[in-house]
Amino acid sequence: MRLRMVSDFDANGKGPLFLMFHGYGNDESEMVRIINAVYAGTGEEPDYLSFRGTYARPYMGGHYWYPDGCGVDERQRECTAVGDTLTQLLDAPAFKHRRKVLIGFSQGGYLSYRLVKAHPYLFDAAILLSPSFKGEEEARLNSLTRFFLAYGSSDHTIPLPDQRTARTVLEAAGYLTYREYPGMGHAICDEEISDIRDFLTAQKL
Repeated sequence: MRLRMVSDFDANGKGPLFLMFHGYGNDESEMVRIINAVYAGTGEEPDYLSFRGTYARPYMGGHYWYPDGCGVDERQRECTAVGDTLTQLLDAPAFKHRRKVLIGFSQGGYLSYRLVKAHPYLFDAAILLSPSFKGEEEARLNSLTRFFLAYGSSDHTIPLPDQRTARTVLEAAGYLTYREYPGMGHAICDEEISDIRDFLTAQKL
């Protein structure tokens, strides 16, 4: 599989390396805007690899990681394929020693979760922003990865039962910070950006 991305990192950097995955219909610049907002005013620059979805959306533009409305098995297969390629990349000397933080919105959030599920000891933290969790009702996660999970209270894109599944599965793993934002839909808000910053600081990342 070919993974396309934009990157900005210091090969000798000591901070975390962010591995970023956008939502349906967007592209790699979406997550760059988010991580730059998290670091705004800190005097530091984030090191990141921001990936483009593996499929182009016809006519409308943008990309996605798996077809909208596809079955659970297909969704999980697509995530596995991305993970198999990503882990080969992360084995390179420039990345192998780095602390690794996944961050994804919507489809990208679910993909980030599946990467931890498949590689439970590879990632230090995962920031899941409004992820789908359909089909994970019986999932069990055995990982020390620290999770930040967030939804808007008015998010009608991700059904409420799926939101509850995400929280239940991640709470059971034992390392979850959960936030819900009143009135926010399937989006990102200023308070969420601040909470992500606080989460990274609390985790010493």
